[in-house]
Amino acid sequence: MVEAAALPTPWQVRFQADDNGGIADTLKAGIGGSAGMRPHELLEASLAACMTISARMALADLGVTGTEVGVRVHLEREESATRFRYELLLAPEIEAHRPVIEERIARSPVRSTLSRPLAFEPA
Repeated sequence: MVEAAALPTPWQVRFQADDNGGIADTLKAGIGGSAGMRPHELLEASLAACMTISARMALADLGVTGTEVGVRVHLEREESATRFRYELLLAPEIEAHRPVIEERIARSPVRSTLSRPLAFEPA
């Protein structure tokens, strides 16, 4: 569970999950700032982080460690659909493992969660 609370600076929010936290911020009509990621960037970060962890786990299962791997995510908000575009970033020396890693990130927990129908309900 994550809790968020407004800070005194316009549009800044502190969010917290157990001992981990951060600041989200946005700029609207010249008010606010960039002290933290924008809320939609947090969605992108969640998916990118989970997919990167899944990619690292796939590489570990293959016995590959100490190499560069990452995922870049871009959120496209349209009237008819919300689309997450992602790109798997691999070091050249592990490019041969791309199919295995792509299959693993396709099953990452956050992607699986975001792929199901969502419901929003007060607690």
